[in-house]
Amino acid sequence: MAPVSALALLYKTLVVFRNTRRALARLDALDGVELFSDDGTDAGADSFTFADALALDTLFERADPMRLLGFTETRASTHRDTHLHIERSWHRALFDEDGASYLERAIGRRRELRHQTGDIVGMYCFIAEDFYVRFLHEDLETVWGNFASEGVALAADFRHRYLAPDASLYVGEPARCEELAESLRHILQLVDRNTPFRHGAYRETYEALYCYLHAGVGGSANDGLVWGVKDFWAVWESVCLVHARERQNSDILTCDMEHLPVMLSTPEQREAWLRQRALLFARNGISRRPDLVQADVAGIKIVDFKYYSYMRQKRRASDAVHIDKIEKDYLSIEAYGLLLQNHFLRLGDPRSASVALEFWLPGSQAQRHTSMQQPPWDPPLSVVHLPVEELLGGYVALYSRLRQMQ
Repeated sequence: MAPVSALALLYKTLVVFRNTRRALARLDALDGVELFSDDGTDAGADSFTFADALALDTLFERADPMRLLGFTETRASTHRDTHLHIERSWHRALFDEDGASYLERAIGRRRELRHQTGDIVGMYCFIAEDFYVRFLHEDLETVWGNFASEGVALAADFRHRYLAPDASLYVGEPARCEELAESLRHILQLVDRNTPFRHGAYRETYEALYCYLHAGVGGSANDGLVWGVKDFWAVWESVCLVHARERQNSDILTCDMEHLPVMLSTPEQREAWLRQRALLFARNGISRRPDLVQADVAGIKIVDFKYYSYMRQKRRASDAVHIDKIEKDYLSIEAYGLLLQNHFLRLGDPRSASVALEFWLPGSQAQRHTSMQQPPWDPPLSVVHLPVEELLGGYVALYSRLRQMQ
């Protein structure tokens, strides 16, 4: 994928992931701002980095568009020094009934305030429209709601007064995009210099715009900001859960729901999944939690999500000294299968013969490898590679629904 397209996909993926019941104790790094001591990120391809995503998040997730309209100002002309040398205007004086002279208007030098608070609102709307339409390819009415018409009008006015008709930070030659960013940084500086009163809403918007327009600059610094997650395994688990949840030909008996987006389950469903998990897999003081247990026409499937590039097709003979991570994964999924089979056998349930085990791994295309190990696995085991780009596309479809709910 092109770098900008890939970043747009990952950005929406992380926004959706933030709306899960994340296992905070098990994640090394949470989404948000994180200081790190390694070298800062460089500009990378097309001068676009994940540091930009931090500013985008601050600007578009936390700013309330309707609040911006409350401090929109129109350009105004003011008169300076009208009280000085007032004698020069006495020939324009009028007289009241008592003979007292007064001036309806004193002539002085005029000063037009070109860059005022209204310009920062216009800049916000231009950048936001450019971000949603040209970067994320989202409908403005979906993300802005009732603010869409006002936002588009303000963005068009700002573009007409300051920028070229085709100006964009995401479309066109990288050099032109960087020139536009530099122009916007200059305009923002002038706006702030000529804004006499900086209230809270203004400061929030200014700081968000400043961070956005300066993201990625000075990448050689020793400190930087990261927005995202340290490891992608939790995001992959969330993506796989959504993939399983959205499939219409299967039913979820239980799952590790921490990384399932909240909108895709109800409290009643979560309670039912917890009861099923305790009934099927809690034994001898251990509360096991398989990633997914699915029922369909083919039988019962226990799935373990793994963020590996490959999985060994054969188990290694384990010894008492060292058991590697993949062997531990084999031991866990084997225990899940045997516990479920045992539960069905005790109840005389014929589904004990239809239990299957699967590892779901990321891949460039869909593939399935059934274990050929001898003696054969019981229950049978398969390693399934799922097409990452296709699954992420289904996952980020939740992005629009999240924006509508906010």
